[in-house]
Amino acid sequence: MIKNGLTWYLLLTKRMLKKPSFWAVLLLVPAMVFGMGLASGGDSHILQIGVFAEESDDPMGGRIADELEDMEGVVEYVRFDSEEELRRAVSLSEADAGYLLPADMTSMMKAWLSGREEELPYEGHLIAVLANEDTVQLQLAREQLFSTIYPYLSELTAEQFALEQEGFSEMDKEYVRQRIGELYDEERVEESIFRFAYGADAPSEDPGRNSYLMAPVRGLLSVFVFFTALTMGMYVIKDRKDGMYHWVRYGRTPVYCWLGVLSGTVLGGAAAYIGLLISGTFTEWWRELPRMALLVLGAAGFSALLCQMVRNMAVYGAFLPVLVLLSAVLCPVFASFQGMEPVKWLLPPYFYLNGLYSVRITCYLGLYALAVNAAALILPRRRRPL
Repeated sequence: MIKNGLTWYLLLTKRMLKKPSFWAVLLLVPAMVFGMGLASGGDSHILQIGVFAEESDDPMGGRIADELEDMEGVVEYVRFDSEEELRRAVSLSEADAGYLLPADMTSMMKAWLSGREEELPYEGHLIAVLANEDTVQLQLAREQLFSTIYPYLSELTAEQFALEQEGFSEMDKEYVRQRIGELYDEERVEESIFRFAYGADAPSEDPGRNSYLMAPVRGLLSVFVFFTALTMGMYVIKDRKDGMYHWVRYGRTPVYCWLGVLSGTVLGGAAAYIGLLISGTFTEWWRELPRMALLVLGAAGFSALLCQMVRNMAVYGAFLPVLVLLSAVLCPVFASFQGMEPVKWLLPPYFYLNGLYSVRITCYLGLYALAVNAAALILPRRRRPL
């Protein structure tokens, strides 16, 4: 039986590889991921904000503008050469917003800290914000501006506080400023202070490492593997109707049906694995390969069980888009939602995606794959296949 099963599996795999449309779908997966990678490295920002720093002998405004321009993420900051050019870009919606940084930024910050609003250039404000509409995205983007300005304000606040203390009154003011500046330079942190680790066995991860465009790639690839398995189930139903399984002894029919589903699902899993390699979200092969293998087995077992329970191709085809849609919505592909746990537990991508940083949930995926495959192979048949 093992030899016949292996021969059957290889013949079905060869049949699928002879189909140009199947090759097109398989090659489309890494091509799509590669294209998303190119897009994420290009103009993939959700906001573009212009920055203009007035020229002066004080370099602080220019440094703040440079730091904003060097930021990576979903907000792109662009330097402008004049205030008029920036205002024009915002008015024509060529830029979503604009920041005007005054000349003599240091003295303006000191005036702001001292509460001397009449000295501030923009109607009592330190920085002018230009925008046609104050959207939620722009409000969140201003947090980046605040985080850039805060270290300079903090240092000036420390200087003012120190110079007002009696213990520093006899010391040279320039020396005090120099020492405080040196202390701030020592404590300055340039890289992200956050690292995520999901459990002791998981590697730490920089949350800003990947583009937001690449974030759902792993989820989409897992749904693709599930979709491939469901599609192979339709092939099995059609082959069973055409009499391709009449030569198989009745008690062994579920095994050969399962092999039929597995043949195409393995190819889909291989394409998804290559997509992960290209995407930049790949971790280590010894983590990724077993998880992908369990996903392939879980998806194949689910589809084999479903095509054994549903013998009508039209009814089975009606299930297919519903299951794919449920996987995209309930599984953490784009976002994680609470509730409907029993439905989630039926979908193999749910365990695969949640098990990314958890050995325990990966073990659940293994148990899931074992259960659905055992049910597909052992479940008694009430009637002979057509």
